Amino acid sequence: MEKFVIAKDFVRKVRRFNLTGRTLEFKIKPIPGGAEPVSWIRDAINQVIAKGIEGLHPEDQVAFSFCCKQFSRGEGWLKFRAARDVTYDDVWKVISDIYQSNSSGLNTETFCLGVTSMKMPTGRGKGRNYNSYNEECAKRSVVAKAFATKDPEYNKIRKDTGKIQRDKAIELTKNAAVTIPAAGCGIPELQQFQRHLTGFKIVVYKYGTKGRDVIFKGAEEAPSLNLLYHEGHYNTVTSLTSAFLCRYYCETCHIPYDHKERYRCGDTCPCCHQSPACSLATNVTCDNCKRSFRGQTCYDNHLQSVCQKIRRCEECFKVVQSDRKHTCGEIYCKICCHHVPADHLCYMQPDVGKPKAEDLLFCFYDLETRQEKQLEGGSHLHEPNLCF
Repeated sequence: MEKFVIAKDFVRKVRRFNLTGRTLEFKIKPIPGGAEPVSWIRDAINQVIAKGIEGLHPEDQVAFSFCCKQFSRGEGWLKFRAARDVTYDDVWKVISDIYQSNSSGLNTETFCLGVTSMKMPTGRGKGRNYNSYNEECAKRSVVAKAFATKDPEYNKIRKDTGKIQRDKAIELTKNAAVTIPAAGCGIPELQQFQRHLTGFKIVVYKYGTKGRDVIFKGAEEAPSLNLLYHEGHYNTVTSLTSAFLCRYYCETCHIPYDHKERYRCGDTCPCCHQSPACSLATNVTCDNCKRSFRGQTCYDNHLQSVCQKIRRCEECFKVVQSDRKHTCGEIYCKICCHHVPADHLCYMQPDVGKPKAEDLLFCFYDLETRQEKQLEGGSHLHEPNLCF
């Protein structure tokens, strides 16, 4: 007999892992008459733990929360740990410590126990004919490393000519002392690969989020080995903009965007609009756009992208778009949506009431109907039988 009821079952985002987890909130049933209270509660908590980790992989993460109206110091927590490491003694110890510090007994009517479980991403091969060693994460890392270092054998590695990709993956796995489980590489294995691949940063993006969700990212600032995680498999990413269908991608903020002049982040240089930001050096002024830059490298960067798009006015020193007629002293009014004099007196614009006709598709049709079915009251039903 189950000694608990599930009060809530919902999905929430776990910021620590940047993944979605499932939370179950349990209520312990009232202790029946004649039952020993401590034994009843112990059995109930054992059942809750078993239900909370039911169907989880040993590497999946589980956390526990404990709440009660009598808790004067707030909720209690048992931090995330692998499902294989969850024990009844750890959970019971936390519950006992909480009630001792709050100087109250456990009340089954107000006590609530929450279990948050999160399936950790793992990747492996598709079968014996495709990848009998389940080293797909290692193979994709080998391809990404060859691309990042401009290895002359990159095409051979990418196409796995002569099993070179497989051999290098086995060598990488051996040197990194990684034992790949049957389910494939997860976060612990990625951490081991990262510790071995000094001088590189492994970044794993979640498929379908356009680069906004990162499953794993190395800590050091180094050339990135970009991988895309999709349906239990890792894929090498050689172009983030192509993978995420955008013109530009900020690797610091993990944001895709299409207009460089409209996007700013703390790691983007305000002069040349490149990432990372250029370090301060002797100013170099461009004779064409009249803007100043942080050294020769910053100056060379701007020639590739922004020199023909923006310029500085030599009279008012305001930076404006090169393709727009500029008048000194004018400002852009967000109400009128025009460039107007600075002392412009504005008012709320009338509603023109006409939607823009751009990118609209008009569909014209005509329905032929018949009225043969008589309804109550003597009226007849219109039934369409042809559409033009």
